[in-house]
Amino acid sequence: AVRAELQLRLQEALNALDPLDREILVLRHFEELSNTEAAEVLGLQASAASKRYIRAVRRLKDLARDLPGFLC
Repeated sequence: AVRAELQLRLQEALNALDPLDREILVLRHFEELSNTEAAEVLGLQASAASKRYIRAVRRLKDLARDLPGFLC
């Protein structure tokens, strides 16, 4: 039950992200694309995709920090 609650809260944090942030996270983590591959999909240079990814991770971490049970 605790795990289900944490998954729900993480999903809420992901949903609160900007769609572009969510997209880079999905490509890198769920689709398991490299930074170069994600950049190609998004039509970006690799450096821009890398910066976008870092910002998205930080934003997700900030959102998750406010969720009970998350250790960030």
